[in-house]
Amino acid sequence: MELERIGVVLRPRTPREAVDLGVAMLREHAVAVWSAWFAFTLPIAVVCIVLGSLIGLPWLGLLLLWWLLPLFDRLPVFVLSRAVFDRAPGWRETLRGQRKMPWGGTWASLSWRRLDTQRALRLPLELLEGLTGQQRGPRWRVLRRNISGSATMLTYGCLQLELVLFFSVFLLIALFVPRELVSDPFGGLFRHNPQDSSQSLSIFVSIVGYFAMSVIEPWYVASGFGLYLTRRTQLEAWDIDLAFRRMRHRLMNAGRVLALVLACVAFPQMSHAADEKPAKPEQSVQLDKVFDPLRSGGNSAFSRAASQAYEDKRFAQPVKKLEWVLRQQADQPRRETVSAGTAITGNLFAGGINILLWSLLAVAVVMLAIFAARHLRVRTRSNGKLSEKLHTSVTELSAEAPLPNDLAGVTRMLWRGGKRREALALLYRGCVEQVAAASHSGVPEDATEAECLRRARALDNEEHRQRAVAIVRTWQYAAYADRFPSDHEVEALLIGWPAQAERVA
Repeated sequence: MELERIGVVLRPRTPREAVDLGVAMLREHAVAVWSAWFAFTLPIAVVCIVLGSLIGLPWLGLLLLWWLLPLFDRLPVFVLSRAVFDRAPGWRETLRGQRKMPWGGTWASLSWRRLDTQRALRLPLELLEGLTGQQRGPRWRVLRRNISGSATMLTYGCLQLELVLFFSVFLLIALFVPRELVSDPFGGLFRHNPQDSSQSLSIFVSIVGYFAMSVIEPWYVASGFGLYLTRRTQLEAWDIDLAFRRMRHRLMNAGRVLALVLACVAFPQMSHAADEKPAKPEQSVQLDKVFDPLRSGGNSAFSRAASQAYEDKRFAQPVKKLEWVLRQQADQPRRETVSAGTAITGNLFAGGINILLWSLLAVAVVMLAIFAARHLRVRTRSNGKLSEKLHTSVTELSAEAPLPNDLAGVTRMLWRGGKRREALALLYRGCVEQVAAASHSGVPEDATEAECLRRARALDNEEHRQRAVAIVRTWQYAAYADRFPSDHEVEALLIGWPAQAERVA
């Protein structure tokens, strides 16, 4: 590996710093990464979405795109691995280069290893090192040591970012689009069977999911590549190797200059002493032999030393040893042995504390569950009472009961009798039916006030339109804000259409 050409600073990093390194690399080569990404994934996304729409399973297109992510992840790995040492390849070169990269790990990631939470760290190992199946297992166990938890947390974090970005689009529409213009646009998708949703809505959801994955997935792969570089630096001491190579280069340059100076100084003396003493052959020191012992005949000795080092048990699985030391004894030499009685007492004490903490956690979880159940029951009761209070008039005067012939008279009688909410509810219901009759359309069972306002604003008669909007607004203020109109305002609403109009059968 030509470490002199690497474009990042090689040094041991923490997992968070390694993730930041991957993100910085992606920002530097964002154009090369996303151009190759969309050139390869966009046609596949179109095919998947169209396929799901044609067979009547709108969710299938988005599911196929998510399942094919390990195939798409090959592109950022190819671009970043080349950009680290030379330059970022173009999207055509990236697509052509996929044929030269191994495919065994990709097929495994698309099948039985699809739910691997450490895929970002495993990708560079499978695609760049070109190891066989027998070599890949031990290499993976060494590579993932002490960093597997960070790789797993990276996967969950990026998954949450994708979900946040996905649902933010729908939340943006729900918050900033007026309900009078769009009435519950996504309710049919999230509350009922997704197959019953409209075709355009299903395609829109799939497109949003694709772009959410396209934004987050390259960041996920780049962060895993940063973890891979940091782990290789820790295992193979790339930073030390690179420092020695630079020192070797400086010494070789200094040696050439020193040899030239010595030749210039010694040439006159050598010419005068040529007749007196025969010249001896020079024995120059070659720096290649100093920095590369394998070329100087030390291959067998180096191999024996490496084998002995690997057989040493101290180079196996690292062992962490934790001890409790008093502050007063911190500067004193530590005792290597501990008495049996002290060890037993400490273990019993630690076991008791462990059991106590787990018991407290269990009690806290049970109490939290009880509190949540009670709170949910109380809230359900209160919501039921509030709903009953708000919609008493609607339940009593439901669609099954016919409206009175004298709508204005009955409403005026209820209002004067102190049943203000019932009076406005009856007037609102009559207005809804009159608007539906005027617009020649039925009234859905789950129609809301916003739906009634849209129907009222579509009326041709300007006076009827204004009076219908005023009745709906008056009912909303009374039902949801307890803001009731005055007697004069109610009397104005009862004069003329729709309170005094004849009902249409």
